[in-house]
Amino acid sequence: MSLQTLMKDWKIELHSGIPAYKQIANRLTSAMADGTLAHGDRLPTIREIHAVLGVNPNTVAKAYRELALKGLIEGQRGSGSFVKLDDPVSPLPEQKKKAKLSELYHRMLTEARSHGLNEEQILTFIKQRKNT
Repeated sequence: MSLQTLMKDWKIELHSGIPAYKQIANRLTSAMADGTLAHGDRLPTIREIHAVLGVNPNTVAKAYRELALKGLIEGQRGSGSFVKLDDPVSPLPEQKKKAKLSELYHRMLTEARSHGLNEEQILTFIKQRKNT
């Protein structure tokens, strides 16, 4: 996976209400979930992300620490950070699934509103995507 492929069209939304480190962690987590990043893939260095996004290197390091605490990446001294997806994902109990869906939905609404979109527009878009 090349840095250019992973970071294509990647920008930090400063006015989204979501901290930059969370946006970085979310982007990398999404890349893992959709298969763009696979187990064992080397992540871009902190300096590479800093150079492309223009964020403080400490912000990138914080995102990497969060991913490491979740067990999604592993740092190897002198070699970099690597995707660690060898642990099977355990399904969430129904109550936790609902809580997670609610959290994700509210986060999406918050970000959408910061871009001038409303809930009705989001739901219309989702329904259209579902039918394609």
